[in-house]
Amino acid sequence: MSRHDGSEGAGLDIGVPGCVAATEIGRGGFGVVYRAWQPAFSRTVAVKVIATDSHSADSRTQFVREVRAMGRLSNHPHIVTVHEAGHTDAGNPYILMAYEEGGSVADRLARAAGPTGALPAAGDPPWGEAVAGVIAVAGALETAHQSGILHRDVKPENILVSRYGEAKLADFGLARPRDPDVGRSPVVTATVLHAAPEVLNGGEASVASDVYGLGSTLYAWLAGRPAFAPPRDRPPERVAAAITTDPVPDLRARGLPERLCAAVERAMAKHPRDRYPTAASFARDLQQVQRAAGLPVTNLVIGDVDLPVGWDETPGAAPAGRPALSLSARARAARAMSATVERRPSPRRASGRRRRPVAIALGVVLAAVATLTAGGSNGLPSPTAVDVSEGVDFGERELSAEPRRERVVVRNGGGRSLGMDRAQLDGAHHGDFAIFEDGCTGRSLPAGDSCAVTVSFIPGDVGARRAALRVVHSGGEYVVSLVGAGVRRPASRDDAPPGPCYADARQVGRSAFGHVDGLRAVSLKLYRSERCDAVMAYVWVWKQYRDNAGADGTWRIDLEIGAGPAGKGGRRSVAGQPFELWTEPVPVEGGCAAATATLSGGGASSVTLSTVPYCD
Repeated sequence: MSRHDGSEGAGLDIGVPGCVAATEIGRGGFGVVYRAWQPAFSRTVAVKVIATDSHSADSRTQFVREVRAMGRLSNHPHIVTVHEAGHTDAGNPYILMAYEEGGSVADRLARAAGPTGALPAAGDPPWGEAVAGVIAVAGALETAHQSGILHRDVKPENILVSRYGEAKLADFGLARPRDPDVGRSPVVTATVLHAAPEVLNGGEASVASDVYGLGSTLYAWLAGRPAFAPPRDRPPERVAAAITTDPVPDLRARGLPERLCAAVERAMAKHPRDRYPTAASFARDLQQVQRAAGLPVTNLVIGDVDLPVGWDETPGAAPAGRPALSLSARARAARAMSATVERRPSPRRASGRRRRPVAIALGVVLAAVATLTAGGSNGLPSPTAVDVSEGVDFGERELSAEPRRERVVVRNGGGRSLGMDRAQLDGAHHGDFAIFEDGCTGRSLPAGDSCAVTVSFIPGDVGARRAALRVVHSGGEYVVSLVGAGVRRPASRDDAPPGPCYADARQVGRSAFGHVDGLRAVSLKLYRSERCDAVMAYVWVWKQYRDNAGADGTWRIDLEIGAGPAGKGGRRSVAGQPFELWTEPVPVEGGCAAATATLSGGGASSVTLSTVPYCD
């Protein structure tokens, strides 16, 4: 859907009862969008009218289905409100919606680029705004998915912004991401630029393809253009091939947080199984990015939409091969389930450690679930008892370390097939855990069969971290308790110099990473000593950078640390072929501290990186 300022066609009569002074503001393959005035309510509205050449029976059925979908979902705060639908005087179907004055995200990006189309500078638009907007829209998308509704066309053009700056999702399925003329059209549409690889290859739309579209939208919001926007010299027919084969361009050179870049890359993975299993799990990782940066955490609003008994579900049926995710589907008779936990051997985990507390915690959780499902107001019969001796203990994990993963195997121990709804995380510290791979959601589980969910643990803070993995199915849900502990990395792990301040120093905050020519080149860490009330910085040059510089190559490291109310600290520089460098301890004196490093030379581009400020 393209939008313009509405300077042409002002004052049109579009044949929609109660609407006057219509102005065209957008046009797409399915029809035209107008801004119009509704005198009876003294308000401006948006009217979407299906094009005359789209009057086939399939188009009308699609229109009715999506009107119903948007109508049922429009109470969500981040889905565009639908007021009514009908037919114009000329017989064209129309849908009348709230008019969002902020335009679309695509409009905002176009304005930021200006008439030259130049890319915005790194960090502009602010990444915080983009992440907050995508989290909000993820809640809307998750609500739709849990109601058995796919969007099919998530892109910046379909995310509108209200006058209050709120992001809202529009156009549920009114334009298909798969165009039969892809590769033959002289124009690369926005739909194609944000379509998942499997859809471009002729596959069906799915939750995974919607997640890809959301990740692609976030990429565009961060970078100012789609990830696979074709350069001037690339023929349009090659764009689809690039999306299906080329890696996602690296965002790290723009100074964005490592975890944010990794989240975008996972959402845009080539294969659906490598993406986030749900829009909600994508959003929860983005919330962790906000927390790490000290930003306000955007609420993830997920509503639960039920279909009333007797409602004709045919126009809005769920896609083939995927169960509808409505409450009516969950209200079927409960079936027995059991679960086991597959553990990877870990030499650091002492046998029996934490086993009893975990078993107690799991028993409390299971007892609570049994209370909710046995004879409650929802009328569900109790599931049969589950045979689990303990939950999953991830043990201690450094805050800056790579995630630890554990695999939870869910087995259907009943006599009937189960419809697997979704796997989700909740609990006090659910943001510290992530569903890395979900082999259960959206599948049928025959009696005696099993599926698996792999959970990763990245502690967000020191101390015990607790959450629960809920596997929801057509007979109820199964809950596994997740526990772990976060610890700070000791300076001794990075070969710290001798001395009392280094001896008890622990890393504060996340590591910062710098990339050169698409490869990770340097990492930077900030350490703090309680004994000395001081901070020190450490930088490490990665082997691939050193190898690319060659045997005779040299490079330079400039390392600076600022601490205390005055922001003063120490500086160190070294040239030649260094691979690591420490600063001297710098007193904190009740203020904040941050470290900055610049790597230059080596026959490659220079890179500057900084840690997130740490404050006493």
